[in-house]
Amino acid sequence: MTELILSVENESILPKLREMLKTFEGVKVKASVRKRESGIDLSLEEAQSGRVSEWSSVDEMFETILNCEI
Repeated sequence: MTELILSVENESILPKLREMLKTFEGVKVKASVRKRESGIDLSLEEAQSGRVSEWSSVDEMFETILNCEI
């Protein structure tokens, strides 16, 4: 079995595209899957929205994170 992945920018054509593909014998259409954002994308979004923490040293960071002194 061969799997073909299509990227569709105009979501309004998806219903017609699904119906057209189903007319071919042996072709099955799976549910759409949206691409998830990567960790870097999520981190950049957090930084842009101001959800960041700053420490003056690595020791201070670990004290805060681990809630103990190093």
